[in-house]
Amino acid sequence: MTKIRNSDLHMHSTASDGGYSPKELVEKCAGVGLRIISLTDHDTVQGIRPAIETAKPLNITVIPGIEFSTKFKGKSVHILGFGIDWTNEELNTMLTKQRDMRRRRLDTILEKLVNVGLVVNAEDVLKHVDGGSIGRPHVAKALIEYGYVKDVAEAFDRYLAEGQPCYVDKENEMSVKEAIEWIHKTNGIAVVAHPSYYGLDEAIGDWVSKWSLDGIEVYHRDHSEEDIRRYEKLCTEIEIQTGSSLLRTGGSDFHHEDYGRVPGRLGETRLADTYAHQVIERLEKN
Repeated sequence: MTKIRNSDLHMHSTASDGGYSPKELVEKCAGVGLRIISLTDHDTVQGIRPAIETAKPLNITVIPGIEFSTKFKGKSVHILGFGIDWTNEELNTMLTKQRDMRRRRLDTILEKLVNVGLVVNAEDVLKHVDGGSIGRPHVAKALIEYGYVKDVAEAFDRYLAEGQPCYVDKENEMSVKEAIEWIHKTNGIAVVAHPSYYGLDEAIGDWVSKWSLDGIEVYHRDHSEEDIRRYEKLCTEIEIQTGSSLLRTGGSDFHHEDYGRVPGRLGETRLADTYAHQVIERLEKN
């Protein structure tokens, strides 16, 4: 039987670095027939309330989410949190500090851009930030408007990616362990995002056994069929080794139609509803 695929548990709005407001994004989800979604903006929960309010009359289930930026042995790793208590006061205080850090980071990036001959006003970056979390894609948009680059991919490849002249590390970036702890503290489920990006497959089992990581994003837009088979197998192996029951999640990681090295439209990458319901069932037990 063909699995029903009307779910997408990874997407971004203008609350972080997406191209559509939470309201617009949810309406686009309805337009392509998605029925279970999670808004997982980077280091912010500001888009969750309007997403949920928009989704109600559209018969769409919104799982409150977040995507934390972390470091593990010097490598950037993203951890998704599903079903978090996004109204938690302690969490929101921490996220406010994260936003302040990102603002200071922007100033440093702009200084580095000047050093390579590119002058960009902070206001021209901030106009792309809808009151939420400032990210490098916002800088990329300004670089495009100034005519310095043709698209976001070029902005990252030449200036903003790790190893490039204008890259700036985040201050006191949280660890994988800390991200998982924050998610669990707010009654959520912690899942490692797009693991093919990191080359850290051997470490994921330790994150499960030591810190109770709940799942792996197996079905991501950038995962090849080989990647999917590898992470399906890894989930099974870790379950046997640890006795844990791991969730398999997935999504489009949608920002905008022209975002990423292989741009795609919302609805092209879908998760089987079976896996989305498993996330919901696990949350109901928390």
